[in-house]
Amino acid sequence: AALLQLLKEAAQRCPSAMLEPMLKGATLGPDIQRYAQEMMGFLLIGLQNPKELKALLYSAAAWAALLEAAAHASAMAALPVAQIFQRVLWSAARMDYNDIQSQKILGEASSILRFALSPRAQPEAQLKVMMEAFQQALVSALPGLRNETAPRKLCEVLAQDGPIKDIRTALQQCIMDWRRESGMA
Repeated sequence: AALLQLLKEAAQRCPSAMLEPMLKGATLGPDIQRYAQEMMGFLLIGLQNPKELKALLYSAAAWAALLEAAAHASAMAALPVAQIFQRVLWSAARMDYNDIQSQKILGEASSILRFALSPRAQPEAQLKVMMEAFQQALVSALPGLRNETAPRKLCEVLAQDGPIKDIRTALQQCIMDWRRESGMA
């Protein structure tokens, strides 16, 4: 978790230093490209275990900062956004909501969604691809969710580039509905 905390701090304080190798790794040489791939892989691994809340929080915070910077640089397509969606949504749905860290993670997950799906962050065609990846990740993370009201609301808030607070509320409702329906609540 200490290395993930370091990466989170670096992503939040100087995201361009982490983004440049991710975006231009091949042009900067094979060592830099390998470093960028390993760093992305490590940050993705941090999202996959809902029982490791510190690792999940640090990875989600790092990705949120990187996606925010990528949105400003119009570089979203170069990042593994579909994998980020899959892992952060799956883990957010299964983490322990009795732990205070879960609320922070939910906030970072909402930031990830907002930055990656902002209509201002990318061309319309790319946004459509991102939205489809998000919808697939949501269906995969919440299998068997019968009530479509909360997912529809979440998609609406995202399409309107709503505030993170509204995204978080809609995301949490999706998760709570699924947990209730699946007997996890």
